[in-house]
Parts: sequence; C-alpha cells; structure tokens
Amino acid sequence: ASAFFDRQRHDGRTRHTHTVVKIRRIQNRSLLSRFEAERKVMHQNRDTDTVELTCDYSWHGSGAVQPDHIAAGSGLMTQFGSEQGFYGQGNYSAHQASYSHHERYVYRSSDAEGDHRDAGGQYFHLLLVNVLRGNPLKTTEVWQGAGFGAVQGKLGEEFDSVEGGPHRPTLSGPYTARARGSDDSVIYVTYHASQCLPEFIVTYTRNVS
Repeated sequence: ASAFFDRQRHDGRTRHTHTVVKIRRIQNRSLLSRFEAERKVMHQNRDTDTVELTCDYSWHGSGAVQPDHIAAGSGLMTQFGSEQGFYGQGNYSAHQASYSHHERYVYRSSDAEGDHRDAGGQYFHLLLVNVLRGNPLKTTEVWQGAGFGAVQGKLGEEFDSVEGGPHRPTLSGPYTARARGSDDSVIYVTYHASQCLPEFIVTYTRNVS
C-alpha cells in the first residue's frame, strides 16, 4: 500500500517516501446495508444492458475528523465537501492516495491509533472507500456557484456521480507534464452518503531519509 505514495526520482528509480504502519478493516453492518440497498435501487433505475455501473475504491482524507467516527457511522463524508468544492457539496474521494495525503485533507495524529489529533503528528490516516459511482458524469471542467446548477439536474436522472479532473489538491487542473512527483488525481464525487462504504483505515508514517 505504501507504493501509492512513492515518487519517481530524476534517475528513474523509485523513492519510497512513506511506510504503512497498519491497515484496519472496517466492518459496519449498518453502512453496508445502506450501500447494498443503494446499489439495488441504482440497478433498478438504470438499464444495465446499455449502461455499465461502476464501483471503485478510492481514498478519502477526513481532515479534522477522526476516521473512526466515519467508520462507526457517527460522521458522514458528506459533511466534508463544501459548497466551494470543485463540484458542489458532496462526498469527495481521490483515485490517487497522494492527492488525499495533502495537508489540507489528511488526518494526522501523535499516536498510531489516531485518538489524539495533531496537525504535526507523525502518523497519517486515510480511508479507503468503496464508491458506488453508478453511471458517472465525466468532466475536466469545474462547476462552482451558478455553473453547478446548469448540470445538477442531470445528476440522479442521467448520471449518479461525477468523475472530475485530474486536479491538484488545491487547484483545478493537473500539473504540467514536466512536474515530477505531482499529486494530481481524478476525483470522484457522489451526492448520497449511501454511495460510499468505508472499508479500511490506512495508517502510515513518513520515512526520515
């Protein structure tokens, strides 16, 4: 799993930047039941003979919220996407772990269990989430403010989610082709909490050298 954070050096060799400390499996029957119910409804509403419904794993940084709260169902990923987000308020996750590892998103703590949040802590925690994307609306544009309203009607009717980007962690669009070790990623956005099933909490540290 640490390979998700590795970087290519200028000489072509891989630079191992992080080490995984532990991976915890999340087993929440309530969240699983909602996820399976959402999948069933989606299949009923879509012509699966002509529309391929997608379900993918992606990474979510919970910011100031302890990942265990989301895993327990007491916290929702929906709360962490703001109206100022690239695609309105929703459940944001990234295909590339390095995107969610950005300081703006990743949860950090001074202990491996994640009980004591510390913005400068040595332990990083990300959620690996199973995302029911259904029939995604794919775009490289950014919809903010009034621009989002023009396409919002398509979500839930023609499409079930948004696949946007690639974007950088804080800016729209990818890095230039010459930028090495970039963190740009395609991001997935869903608009119902039942479309996201957190399955693992990955804890890791940064290598000193």
